[in-house]
Amino acid sequence: MTYLGLKGELIKKGAEAELYKVTFLGLPAILKRRVPKPYRARELDEYIRRTRTAHEVTMMLHARACGVPVPAIYDVDPDEGVIVMEYIPGPTLRELTSRGVDVKPIFRLVGFYVGRMHRGQVVHGDLTPANIVVPEAEKPFFVDFGLSERTGELEALGTDVHLMLRALESTHYLKVKELFNSFLEGYREVMGARAEEVFKKVLEIRRRGRYVEERRAKVR
Repeated sequence: MTYLGLKGELIKKGAEAELYKVTFLGLPAILKRRVPKPYRARELDEYIRRTRTAHEVTMMLHARACGVPVPAIYDVDPDEGVIVMEYIPGPTLRELTSRGVDVKPIFRLVGFYVGRMHRGQVVHGDLTPANIVVPEAEKPFFVDFGLSERTGELEALGTDVHLMLRALESTHYLKVKELFNSFLEGYREVMGARAEEVFKKVLEIRRRGRYVEERRAKVR
């Protein structure tokens, strides 16, 4: 892949976008490119890629304004569906947790930063350990704001926290309680009494999920 003379090495390919490692003005960077979808009408496809690219950049800037570590934005081309951003070296929090090291302090810090986002009415939308990069001996960085939104609604906040809990249950089942409790400690530090309202919403969302699963089981 070549974009404006930037030759990139593909490092991740998702359903919507591709990530390339490039060098931008002498700096290591990540180029995120939203891939055209041939099954969509061209005008619609261009509109979706353009608006989603612009939205993601806007939400990253909102998160940064809340004091949350996110990659710096180097360049944006909404018409091409391209974002060039700072390269953050290091494993994802999911990878780091799988190595067996003590990540409770990191999860507490993650909860603290999520609290900052939520207090600033920024919802990540895909809050999982796979979307958090942890440079060595540094603070965690949040990435992939493609599904984020600007809202302070309790349902959205609860869904964000529930995503983290579900991700832990699916990938680190034996460590769920201690890691999620560490997350909540940091979250409560910022959100105060509001954190308990959010956690109650998380429990409600879980009950709804179990109800749906039970109904599906009966239908089968």
